[in-house]
Amino acid sequence: MRRDRLPIAIGVLIAGSAVVWRLGYRAELPAFLAFTLLACGLVACDARLMRLPNSLTLPGYPVLALLLAIPLDGTAYLRALLAMAVTFTAHVLLALTGGGLGLGDAKAAGLVGLTVGWLSWAALLQAILLAYVSAGLYALGRALVERAARERALAFGPFLLGASMLAVVLASP
Repeated sequence: MRRDRLPIAIGVLIAGSAVVWRLGYRAELPAFLAFTLLACGLVACDARLMRLPNSLTLPGYPVLALLLAIPLDGTAYLRALLAMAVTFTAHVLLALTGGGLGLGDAKAAGLVGLTVGWLSWAALLQAILLAYVSAGLYALGRALVERAARERALAFGPFLLGASMLAVVLASP
């Protein structure tokens, strides 16, 4: 991860600036900035190693849950917890049925559900759909260009986390 410091820093700067622009200085901003940092680190790790390690995903749950409790918005918090459970469970089932996803993707999906679900169900649905559509289009394009791409695995984390950041920025206030 040492050689990924600059790309991670640039990603956090760009995505973090967009999140601040979108949310403004509100009580939930620390949670979304923490998610931005976590997402950039996970994208770099998954792109390079094809892994979303527990050492990054698991600490994200209590940190984000605590930071999302700061605004004291019970409705949004309950929605976030429910969204986390739904997205995590759905992705674990996909991973266990051989859908091409790993358990690291499922853990990252739970973090996406927790954070993006805090905003709205619509934003979460947009993030998930955008992740699958963009990953599918990328895989199709890669398969058309290079024959060997059909046998190589695809890191889903960058698509999932990138789509979630885009959904946060595009979500209606």
